[in-house]
Amino acid sequence: MKFLLLIPALCLPSLLLGESTMPAPTTEAPLRPVIDLAPPGVEKLLQPSHASQVQVQPAMGGKGIDISIAAGPAGFPGVRIVPPNGAFDLSGAGFVESRITNTGSIIINATVRIDSGENNASGSTYLKPGETGTARAYFASPGRGSNPLDPARITQILIFVGKNETTARAFRIESLMAGGREGDTVPINPNTVRVKPQNGVIFSPAVPISAGSQLTGRNGAKAEVTSARTIRVDFTGKPDESVQLKPVKGYWDLGDFLQVTVKVKNAGSHPASLTAQLSSQADKSEIATPDKPIAPGETVDLVVPFIPGTPFKIVSVPEQNQLEGKKSWGLEPTPGARYFSHQTNGLILSPAAGQAPSSFEVLAVTAGMPEGDPRPEWLGQRPPVEGEWVKTFEDSFDGTTLDESKWNVYSDNHWDKRVGFSKQNVLIGDGLARLRIEKRAGFHNDDPNARATEFATGWLDTYGKWRQTYGYYEVRVKLPTAPSMFPAFWLMPQRGPAEWPRYRQASTKDGGMEFDVFEGQSMWGPYRTTFGVHWDDYVKYHKSAGTSSHYNRPDKDGYLTIGMLWLPGHISVYSQGRLQGSWDSPRVGSVPSFLIFDMLPGGFEYDPLDPAKLPADLQIDYVRVWQRKDLMEAGRN
Repeated sequence: MKFLLLIPALCLPSLLLGESTMPAPTTEAPLRPVIDLAPPGVEKLLQPSHASQVQVQPAMGGKGIDISIAAGPAGFPGVRIVPPNGAFDLSGAGFVESRITNTGSIIINATVRIDSGENNASGSTYLKPGETGTARAYFASPGRGSNPLDPARITQILIFVGKNETTARAFRIESLMAGGREGDTVPINPNTVRVKPQNGVIFSPAVPISAGSQLTGRNGAKAEVTSARTIRVDFTGKPDESVQLKPVKGYWDLGDFLQVTVKVKNAGSHPASLTAQLSSQADKSEIATPDKPIAPGETVDLVVPFIPGTPFKIVSVPEQNQLEGKKSWGLEPTPGARYFSHQTNGLILSPAAGQAPSSFEVLAVTAGMPEGDPRPEWLGQRPPVEGEWVKTFEDSFDGTTLDESKWNVYSDNHWDKRVGFSKQNVLIGDGLARLRIEKRAGFHNDDPNARATEFATGWLDTYGKWRQTYGYYEVRVKLPTAPSMFPAFWLMPQRGPAEWPRYRQASTKDGGMEFDVFEGQSMWGPYRTTFGVHWDDYVKYHKSAGTSSHYNRPDKDGYLTIGMLWLPGHISVYSQGRLQGSWDSPRVGSVPSFLIFDMLPGGFEYDPLDPAKLPADLQIDYVRVWQRKDLMEAGRN
């Protein structure tokens, strides 16, 4: 969701912990004060971020600085610490940390952010009322869109909490220190390490497990590893029994797959059923069940799909801690709607409800891909619903040059200051458009008078050249797999007369809407994307709806075909022609919108950018748009 890149970069440790993260040294250098909070008058160095909401005063007894925050609309209220001489020189240190006590009445997420010019890094701590903790930001673990920081040139330090319009908060800054050694990074938390099973094999006789640490029985169920190196599970017939197989540590990263197959044998004396389901950091997957009870001695495959069998539906839900009359939008609680394959933390085996005592033998657990090509014959030729449709836009990128009557290659970059848009990084050939990101020094938009950048990437949009209200929008793409990739296809409003400034034409208020047809995050793997919408601006009144668990089955060539149907009061998303989810609401956008493809690093969940694994491409085979004839006037270009 592109709007997330507009807020201050909160580089939370949980978002950076992956296989490529290096642990910090076990022995840290001594801490030294960034500023001494004890002397009288030191509170004047801490400037309130919002004078109407934030008050700063010395703590009783000279033991820190008290920050009081009134309820209100400020997005990140807190304090700003500006060096008296222009910069803090923290050479040799690896991080800045602040010891903070929650002196208020509700839980807070306190964040310390350090800036060095345009680059920043941050760390947070959740604190219950009365609790004390440490928020630590590492110079070498920068925030989204930032380079590692120069510890000798820290231009400001921010300490803040999140927005709350209804409840006051308060905290005490007890210390602000620098420590560690230059080059230290966020240490690995073993509970969040992601491990890719080799060849997708989670368990087999050749990939043994530890029964004591990886198998857990619930409500009387038991599990053990047999002499044949299989898993024996026994159920007593009690309600809610289950056995869970867990990773050795952290998560199984199954982002390269779309299903898990559990090969299971009935080891009992009578027919019995067994179900299989995956659990993740967010929620559980779809459930796999046998077609009929498994006969004694029979072996079957239970296939757990990542793509839910029931399309998601966006619905209005109560929103806690909001003002009277506010609404929020979530998903109906259908199985698999919030399963995150890259953070799979268990396989759950359960007997059928009311079943007599039963026993099974698990022979193997393997992640893989569905067989066959899921494309229906009509895909790419027409919309997936009935109606009298007219094709209004198409580019199959034949030839060797970009059709600049349709596309712009330059735009503002609000998301990542390291990266510049360059025409050289829009490659046309072999029937494809490739948006390529690479480590190449240059200038944003190829303009020597613009910002100097160290990475270059491609951009395409139709602003000022093509727009439409309503219709069916379809793309066939192949996503990149290099770390930290954030490709997307989306629509933004373009309404009003040409003399309006662009920000006004693109406003998501008053019927405007951002449509994210897909956004990829390469740490999720090449098949999972988001689908979402945003409206009513991106700050105080911002609203959104959608899913970040949109799994797409590729065709035989590895491409995903993703489409969005946009009608008055309705939007729905399709993958390979199959309905994946929908939303019906009077607030669905109703103004003309233009098309955007981009290929940026970072996102809202990402591994660190690795220049050694670049270049990387978003490959676009085609984009096609149709309009229903009865909507041609309402949706005219």
